[in-house]
Amino acid sequence: MAAGCGGDDEGETTAAEEPAGGQEITVTADEYSFELSDTPATGPATFRLDNVGEERHELIFVQLAEDATADDAIEAQGEKGTTELTRRIVANPGEEAKQTIDAELEPANYLMVCAISSGGKPHFTLGQREEFEITE
Repeated sequence: MAAGCGGDDEGETTAAEEPAGGQEITVTADEYSFELSDTPATGPATFRLDNVGEERHELIFVQLAEDATADDAIEAQGEKGTTELTRRIVANPGEEAKQTIDAELEPANYLMVCAISSGGKPHFTLGQREEFEITE
């Protein structure tokens, strides 16, 4: 997903924004996986990225459009009506991201990916992607 590859800050959440309250979920990144501290549910949520790996990782957080699959969104690089919400944060090796992602979660399908490349391959192609569904 190209949205995570450039220096474009659009869609990034900064530390200056007010936390959403509600759920606090830590997403632990390693080579090449994500692990969530809790199962997301509807309502306000704050996602934190903790990179325990030896490589730089990012969290691209996507709410998929109603009829889109994760593969659709990845292939379209998050465009062409495949996503409703996209946010991005980055953490260096052994660090927690300085930013958080605050979102109001609603019933939908969600996708988390790391699009940083290693050896010419985006991390999500090496397994660093997580999909989940939130129901009522």
